[in-house]
Amino acid sequence: MERQEVATSSKTHVLVFPFQAQGHMNPMIQFSKRLASKGLKVTLVVTKKSLQSQDSSIKVEHIADFLEDGNQMIEIGDSFVERFRVAVSRFHAVCLSLLRSKTALDALSRLLWSLKNIGPVEGSTVSLPSMPLMETKDLSSFIYDMGSYPSMLRIVVNQFSNWEKADWRLFNTFDKLEGETGNKQLETREMGSTKAHALVLPFPVQGHINPMLQFSKRLASKGLKVTLVATTNSVQAPDNSIDIEYIPDGSDQTDQKKDAGLERFKSVASRVLPDLIEKLNGYGSCPVKLVVYDSILPWALDIAHELGLCGASFFTQSCAVSAIYYHMSHGSLEIGSLEGENVVLPSMPLMGVKDLPSFISDMDAYPALLRLVLDRFSNFEKADWLLFNSFDKLECEVVNWMASQWPTKTVGPTIPSMYLDKRLEDDKDYGLSLFKPGDEDCIKWLDTKESGSVVYVSFGSLANLGEDQMEELACGLKQSNRYFLWVVRASEESKLPTNFATEASEKGLVVNWCPQLKVLAHPAMGCFMTHCGWNSTLEALSLGVPMLAVPQWTDQPTNAKYVVDIWEAGVRVKVDEKGMIRREEIEMCIREVMEGERGNELKRNAVKWKEFAKEAVDEGGSSDKHIDEFISELVRR
Repeated sequence: MERQEVATSSKTHVLVFPFQAQGHMNPMIQFSKRLASKGLKVTLVVTKKSLQSQDSSIKVEHIADFLEDGNQMIEIGDSFVERFRVAVSRFHAVCLSLLRSKTALDALSRLLWSLKNIGPVEGSTVSLPSMPLMETKDLSSFIYDMGSYPSMLRIVVNQFSNWEKADWRLFNTFDKLEGETGNKQLETREMGSTKAHALVLPFPVQGHINPMLQFSKRLASKGLKVTLVATTNSVQAPDNSIDIEYIPDGSDQTDQKKDAGLERFKSVASRVLPDLIEKLNGYGSCPVKLVVYDSILPWALDIAHELGLCGASFFTQSCAVSAIYYHMSHGSLEIGSLEGENVVLPSMPLMGVKDLPSFISDMDAYPALLRLVLDRFSNFEKADWLLFNSFDKLECEVVNWMASQWPTKTVGPTIPSMYLDKRLEDDKDYGLSLFKPGDEDCIKWLDTKESGSVVYVSFGSLANLGEDQMEELACGLKQSNRYFLWVVRASEESKLPTNFATEASEKGLVVNWCPQLKVLAHPAMGCFMTHCGWNSTLEALSLGVPMLAVPQWTDQPTNAKYVVDIWEAGVRVKVDEKGMIRREEIEMCIREVMEGERGNELKRNAVKWKEFAKEAVDEGGSSDKHIDEFISELVRR
């Protein structure tokens, strides 16, 4: 009775006419129920055998069954559609009502809408407005294998023969699920106030993604539209202040060679990057004007300039390390005859050969990687800007030397804003990770420890210590009698002494992963035993934590040299004649950093650099000014 009253007072009468296949009928039946619940009278048109019963909120009208055998499924093709059309034509009154309604509800994907004016698909990738870059195999099978499904292709394409005449087009989806598609027109209308559009291209490893992602957030906070290019292996979405576009990375997960990975990434990315830029420009009001590319991807600058765009090279290593590689690439640094001698370079402290990046000090061990880092300088002088993840006071002499020759800007430290100036709302972590974070039991453990009492030990995601060295390290930590938090990757756990984690549990906690920024910022933190990767070094300096430097390879020896001798914020362990760090050395260095006046001095210096780092990115600081200048120069071009 209640339903009849609702129908009597209905606002209007709607006829719902689905294609007679279950996958089309189900969503349109559910939509019909929604309409009826809002006070509309709804009549659903079905064949006699396609629907046995229906909710009483909607009326069902049957048309003649057009199947040869109503109890069997048949191939959907031209004959099927023709029989359905004939059956409908006989149901004249229903058809007239249908034609008057002029509303289409499509249960198929929006992809076909985007492809309606496109001919046969050519090439290996497809770029469509408001959609991710897709490989041909990602398309509907009716499209990428057109010869196999001619009848079905005609059926789905015919949806658009008169779709523009419909009063409404309704889709079985929701905005947040396909927000880019649904809201792109609104977004482009709102882009009128956007200063410019920057495409940011990092090499897809965590140590390169993190600083470039943080720089992207800074650009977005100052009015630039920013699109970050990530690979399908980047499993977490970034901060919502920037867009993300996924491209294939061409990687083989079993191959750990960075040079091989770079070549595969170059092969794929150099091919799809122009298509991606064309797609982004198709949105209209804010086309891409700039490509910020990882400095180890110099070919991206050539693509940018070929497309008439500006190019900015982003260096993820220190200015000092980058300068050393520059001198090497231009023949002003020759290592062959320097064994045991000091190295003198413009604007840099006196260094021993062992203070240089390992790719240079031991050239025979890393020929392919040396070529990669030197290739950054093959065309860098053509870049419109050189951007460095550092800040002026940290490397003032080498920064001034670089700035006197090239359009150099320091824009770091690229640490989440919550740990520095706190000007970017909710910027408390990097927000994009290739690794799956574990739990944070380590933070709960730190909460139980006194201020400045814990040694944090982590050598990054690539360090590979030998079993003997792991044993020396474990024994040194135990002998120091200090609390320690040690990150040991799961793949390295077998190298620990038997039962070490259990036996040392009174003083130490061994974990596979931890949130490093949270750990370094914790009041219990006393010192950081680190490999001195550049990101870890900047994080320690930015959070005021003195370091115990244990460099392994690549840029780490040079970073350790600066930590100890220039910034005076740490101590470097000494290796013996076999290249081993003995337990006694580890114990002694921990005590030096954590105890007495020497320890207090290192802590004061670390805190001083923390204040300088915060000053650099805060409003009016050197890096903040450089970012403003960079944006202003970009907008004027």
